[in-house]
Amino acid sequence: MTGTSPHESRRPDQRTGKEETGPLDRVPWRRFIVLGDIGAGGLGAVRGRGADKPWADRVAETLRSTRPDLAYLNLGRHGHSAAQVRARQLARALAFRGDLAAVVAGGHEAVADPFDVDAVESELHRIVGPLRDTGADVITVGPYSPRLLAPTAPDRAGGLEDRLRLLAERTGELALRHGAFHVDVGADGGGRRTDVDDHDVAAAVILRLAAHLASGRVAA
Repeated sequence: MTGTSPHESRRPDQRTGKEETGPLDRVPWRRFIVLGDIGAGGLGAVRGRGADKPWADRVAETLRSTRPDLAYLNLGRHGHSAAQVRARQLARALAFRGDLAAVVAGGHEAVADPFDVDAVESELHRIVGPLRDTGADVITVGPYSPRLLAPTAPDRAGGLEDRLRLLAERTGELALRHGAFHVDVGADGGGRRTDVDDHDVAAAVILRLAAHLASGRVAA
């Protein structure tokens, strides 16, 4: 998607010089739930900059600018594998009864040996599927870059960039099969961006939500 959606305004951030996503002109969602690993908690947390506002918090603030009563819960935990996200977070997410969910998982496995992308995809299927079965709109997010996940780790078998690219491809395909949608702001041609921050991820997610609203296919 290129250009600015008619459902979105953008303005320069005076502190960073980057464009900051403005409010959507309508927000149908009432309950926003986030599941995942450290990526769900924000890239500032990954880098050890706890003062950085997590991307999901930024998305929730943007949604609340139009729907102040939006309920928001972030269950993301550092070190959780996709299997742990399913086992420890999914039940709470379903009990929350969100109509908009974001899922960020698989990065933990990508930096470990062995990396079984089929197993990760299976767990993501068991997370995204039940969320979609409730009628929720689901967005999968892949803001990973090699430096964020393993800044000092040696290269893994097959190459960490290759693993992350494969994970992003599989996650995007899975999202499509479930009628969900995928944001991979870390994609950079054949490699992975190393300069992604929470502004970037939040802006990309809001752009994708705006496009979804424009399509008219929104959860009841």
